[in-house]
Amino acid sequence: MSSVLTVRGGVPLSGRVKVRGAKNLVPKAMVAALLGNSASLLRNVPAIKDVDVVTSLLQLHGVRVDQDPVSGDLTLDPTGVTTASTALIETHAGDSRIPILLCGPLIHAIGEAFIPDLGGCRIGDRPIDYHLDVLRKFGAVVEKLDTGIRITAPHGLHGAKISLPYPSVGATEQVLLSATRAEGITELTGAATEPEIVDLIAVLQKMGALISVQTDRTIRIEGVPQLGGFVHRALSDRNEAASWASAALVTRGDIYVDGATQRDMMAFLNIFRKIGGGMDIEDDGIRFYHPGGPLSPLVLETAVHPGFMTDWQQPLVVALTQADGVSIVHETVYENRFGFTDALVRMGSNIQLHRECLGSIPCRFGQRNFQHSAVISGATPLRGAQIDVPDLRGGFSHLIAALAASGTSRVTGIDVIKRGYEHFIDKLEGLGADIDLHAERAR
Repeated sequence: MSSVLTVRGGVPLSGRVKVRGAKNLVPKAMVAALLGNSASLLRNVPAIKDVDVVTSLLQLHGVRVDQDPVSGDLTLDPTGVTTASTALIETHAGDSRIPILLCGPLIHAIGEAFIPDLGGCRIGDRPIDYHLDVLRKFGAVVEKLDTGIRITAPHGLHGAKISLPYPSVGATEQVLLSATRAEGITELTGAATEPEIVDLIAVLQKMGALISVQTDRTIRIEGVPQLGGFVHRALSDRNEAASWASAALVTRGDIYVDGATQRDMMAFLNIFRKIGGGMDIEDDGIRFYHPGGPLSPLVLETAVHPGFMTDWQQPLVVALTQADGVSIVHETVYENRFGFTDALVRMGSNIQLHRECLGSIPCRFGQRNFQHSAVISGATPLRGAQIDVPDLRGGFSHLIAALAASGTSRVTGIDVIKRGYEHFIDKLEGLGADIDLHAERAR
């Protein structure tokens, strides 16, 4: 059986939603608990699939995970950590890419790690080569098996000088989780510096790690022989907050996002205001609304932090279909992130994809035949359609379009959205969306 969401569009979304801990931090903080010699407490944990996957993987390795039934806070006790069956790891990991980040902590804890064949969203080539190269530089031995990859470190992990060719968030996390207990000093240049990375560093520092961040994307880690537990409240999910902001704009609605933080969303807030969106910034959240009148087109390029996040791009493209004039979006982070626009075109939008870099700076995809720039002409009325969710952010973007469209849309594959959006069906209903969820037998 598969879930199908029927969306009857044309209803402005109005009301209040709450966002909790960031999908791009919470699972990594849970993995960090493996490095400690005592229990950790993680607060502001969202009820999303990625948290369930990491919980299962940690429990398979002997970590005790207890969740407070009221607050949702997680207590993670790694004192009983042990090896796990490769078959069970593969089963519980599913299509998640998170297992790669368990490698460093597991090598420190039990001397080995196993990575099953990895999945993840279909938004571009996201190879694990960076991760494997990083682990090799620390002294790990990588062995490819029929079912995945086994990683060991016969002589332990040792500090290293590492330079990333691109500021990859995942590779930076790999270095942080591996280097904190490696012998010696690690210097990472070309590091990602997203707020979620800084929050992970805060978690590790609470555990006893010695980590300094320089202004030139250099991170220096002095390895320590042991770490303790942590007590930490995860930063809020800025990606979910931006998605609800775009939903308010596209549906001509008014949504207060409890937990949205100005500090981590400044690049988004500037663009939101340039398009013509209204906002009221408060200490506990941000109100996003359509103030009436036409929306303005713009030229936009995604970039690593502190630029405009790639995860903000997809829901914002839906808003740009409703702007009067021509907008240009240049995607520089994931080369195939515009695949979701096929459904938008079927719904009536005018979007043309290009292989050229339609931006101020040529990016690494410009000569590689990827359609990574989009020209969006608007405003165009949207109409309901049959939609199959392609990936996490694209899927939520399709929902936004369906909610704004005239007529009825039938959306399949919505379980993908559960990876990063907590209780999103309940939230949509609370905002007044006219939707029905039911199960159908797979054809």
